[in-house]
Amino acid sequence: MYFTQEKSFIRKIAEMFMAFRLENTYTKDKILELYVNSIYFGDGYYCVRDASRGYFGKEPIDMTGYESTLLAGIPNAPSVYSLTANPDLAKQRQQYVIQQMVRYGYISEDEGKELSQ
Repeated sequence: MYFTQEKSFIRKIAEMFMAFRLENTYTKDKILELYVNSIYFGDGYYCVRDASRGYFGKEPIDMTGYESTLLAGIPNAPSVYSLTANPDLAKQRQQYVIQQMVRYGYISEDEGKELSQ
């Protein structure tokens, strides 16, 4: 977000100091909010709101659990998991997201099955 993609030792050190500063300034929830509102979701969408509007025609607060988990899988590889270019791969990635949510106790297995449909 703050640096170029140049691969250098100096950049890595600068990133480390920036990470410490962010962690000392913001809560984890705020850092997550900053992150999801700056990452790429494919198809020209660079934040959750744009992706929600573009893919589903609605505001993020109005997304279903199904839509939310589908969107959550995209940032890992936006060109691969794009909902328009590769809907089948996006669905596979969504299943992985749901499995991880069940695994770490964010949702129950029944809730995971319901989200998968």
